[in-house]
Amino acid sequence: MAPLACVLAAVALGGCSVDDEVDRARSDLERRYERVRADVRRAYEVQREKIEGRVREYIARIEQAIPRAQETSPTVRTRGRNKPQTIDSFMEDILRNVDSYWTRTLREAGLPEPSVRYQFFNNRFVKTTACGITAARDAAFYCPADDTIYVSNQFAYDLYRGVSRGLPGQSAGFGRASGDFAVAYIIAHEYAHNLQQELGIFDNAQGPTARPYELQADCWSGTWANSVYARGDLPQDDLDEILNAALAVGDFDVGNEQHHGTPEERREAVLRGFRSGDPSVCRRYVPDV
Repeated sequence: MAPLACVLAAVALGGCSVDDEVDRARSDLERRYERVRADVRRAYEVQREKIEGRVREYIARIEQAIPRAQETSPTVRTRGRNKPQTIDSFMEDILRNVDSYWTRTLREAGLPEPSVRYQFFNNRFVKTTACGITAARDAAFYCPADDTIYVSNQFAYDLYRGVSRGLPGQSAGFGRASGDFAVAYIIAHEYAHNLQQELGIFDNAQGPTARPYELQADCWSGTWANSVYARGDLPQDDLDEILNAALAVGDFDVGNEQHHGTPEERREAVLRGFRSGDPSVCRRYVPDV
């Protein structure tokens, strides 16, 4: 019964309360509200399940693309070996090869034989160096204060697989660091910094930026590569790995004292040393020594 009819009936007959009709309208409104709220809740749950499903899918893709942290050195297969070896044992082989080359070269020049310490460490460890630099997952540097080369196994492994991120030249489209000789280039470059320390170059020729020393280290990496080529152990594709890695690690921060050289400059420095095979040609980068 409509409210007006109820009022008339209440006057005429004394029945049908307006309050009863209001209560029924309120109850009907509350039922409708509950139905709407339930519909909204169901829609929200469905949407949330869809979003969570997409998030789980994306996380699964990311986990497939990014390897889990390794507690031991990852295994790689390098050219000339029938069996796989760990990345740190591969780097030790390269370091011995580089050290043998420079020991012979300096001895022939009447200079003291070089010596070097190194730490190839698992990425779950963080190393504190005497240079005040923390060696972590992306570490690859030489610290003159403790005369040690630091390289993270994970960084080397990522470099070997061609999945390293954050290399300035590569991020700008120059080169691509990938392969066993890309790793070898990094080891040879850091060893060259050790030579600069032992020969007094760091102490005697201070410059406004790191660029001259980095390019000289690249050049000396090229002379080592020439010695590998002379033995018949460096085909063109391996040389390309070295040159592409040099491009990949170049940077464009020319106003920064830590500027290491542009991609083209670093590639050219490696080629200069490689074409000559004579470490003395690399003196041009730090001419006061």
